[in-house]
Amino acid sequence: MAQTDWHELEEHRFAKRVATAMENLVRDRNARALVVVAPPRTLADVREALNPAIKKRIIAEIGKDLTKYPIYEIEKHLHHFVD
Repeated sequence: MAQTDWHELEEHRFAKRVATAMENLVRDRNARALVVVAPPRTLADVREALNPAIKKRIIAEIGKDLTKYPIYEIEKHLHHFVD
């Protein structure tokens, strides 16, 4: 019997929470376009958890971990997606 990978299980749960938050954002604030930024594996998990209506609103996906980047570096990655 295989051992449970608790860290991986929590990563999947986190991705589902992010997907739910995105759905709430679209519903509550009528977000028309979404840019999703996450490490590649997390991005895949979030993508899998999203419903098709939300997926249609995604205009870009960036498979990169930007959590340790300063704001100005993050802005460089996102500037061409902002009006």
